[in-house]
Amino acid sequence: MSDFEPKIVCFSCKFSWGYLANETSLSSQIKNWIPIICSGKVDAKHIMEAFKHGADGVLILGCPEGDCHYQDGNFETKKRVQLLHKVLDSYGIEPERVRMELSLDPEGKRIPELVKSMSETVRGLGPVRQI
Repeated sequence: MSDFEPKIVCFSCKFSWGYLANETSLSSQIKNWIPIICSGKVDAKHIMEAFKHGADGVLILGCPEGDCHYQDGNFETKKRVQLLHKVLDSYGIEPERVRMELSLDPEGKRIPELVKSMSETVRGLGPVRQI
């Protein structure tokens, strides 16, 4: 399993993550990076579809708590992720494969670092069991 390279899908809010960065440059550094208008737009269906299409982990980056551009989108997604952890566990998929980070990074410098950290966590878990 030492040659296992996890596929991480990263959804990031355009209002708090990388909005000052050059998207083309940032996307060349991060495979499977999906900038979105609000983390609140990430539904459980999107996360499950990512797993169905070969993702080994999903990282969601949203606005800081209490500071969502769309009022409470990040809070709603945080609740969805907590519920989804229970669903994934019932499928035999480790909840650590879905992580949500609420913070602010206008230049997007931390995005590659967080994806790398997520990759290391998932590498230790091995490939995801297909659902």
